[in-house]
Amino acid sequence: MRPVIENLIKYRSFLASLVARDIRKKYHGSVLGVAWCILDPVLHTAVITLVFSYVLGRGIPNFPLYIMSGRMIFQLTIGATSTSLHSISKNGGIINKIYTPKYMFVLSDLFVAFINMLFSFIPLIPLMILYRVPITASLLLLPVVIIVLFFFTLGICLILSAYGIAYKDLTHLYGIFTTLWFFLTPIFYTLDTVDPRYHFLWRLNPMTHFVQIFRDIMYSGAMPSGENFIIAAAFALIFFGLGCVIFSERQNKFFLYL
Repeated sequence: MRPVIENLIKYRSFLASLVARDIRKKYHGSVLGVAWCILDPVLHTAVITLVFSYVLGRGIPNFPLYIMSGRMIFQLTIGATSTSLHSISKNGGIINKIYTPKYMFVLSDLFVAFINMLFSFIPLIPLMILYRVPITASLLLLPVVIIVLFFFTLGICLILSAYGIAYKDLTHLYGIFTTLWFFLTPIFYTLDTVDPRYHFLWRLNPMTHFVQIFRDIMYSGAMPSGENFIIAAAFALIFFGLGCVIFSERQNKFFLYL
C-alpha cells in the first residue's frame, strides 16, 4: 500500500492532467457540456417516474426522489466500470512512450466518474427540500459511504481493465450483465415487492446494500443500517483486494495487446 501512496504523490500532476483531459474529451463538441451531469439524472428520473409510477411506484412515497437517490449511485458504478474496459487500450500511446504506473489510467477514469457524480447531487438537493427530507447527523456519514463505494468500484475497474484489453468481447458481455444488474438492484421498486424466497439473490448483490445505505441518508434522513454498511464494506474490501492482485499479475502482459 505504501508504494501506491508514494506513486500517487509522485504522479499527482500527471493524474490531474489525465482527469482534465478526459473531462474535456467527454464533453468536447457538446453544447451543454458539464450541464449534462445535472440533466442526465433529471431526465432519466422523469422517464422512469412516468413509466413506473403507476405500475410499481404506487406504494413508494416521494417516488422521484426514491428513483434518483438509487439510480445515481448505481449509474456511477456502471459508468466507471464500463469505461475502465478501455482504460489501458485507449492510453496505449502514452504507455508505450513513458513509464508511469498503469493503474493511474484506471484511477483517472474513476475520478472523472466521481466528479460527474458530484454534479448529480445538484438536482438531488432540491428534491430533498421539496419532499422535506429531515437534515440529520446521518449526512456526516455520506463521505464515508462514498469512500467505501470508491474502493468497491476501483476494485471492479482494475479487474475489467486488466481483462478488457485482451478480451474485446468483454465489452458486449458486460453490457448485457449490467442490464441484468440494473433489474436486480432495487432502484425503481422495493425489496418488499420481491418474493421473500428470492431475497438472498438481492442480498448477494453489492449494489443493493450501497443503494439502501445511500437512500437511508438522502431519502429517509435516517442512519444507515449497520448490517448493510458492514456488508458493503466487506464487498469493497474483497473486490479491491481482488482487483489489485489481478491487475498486478496481468499488467506486465499489457504490451502484447497495445
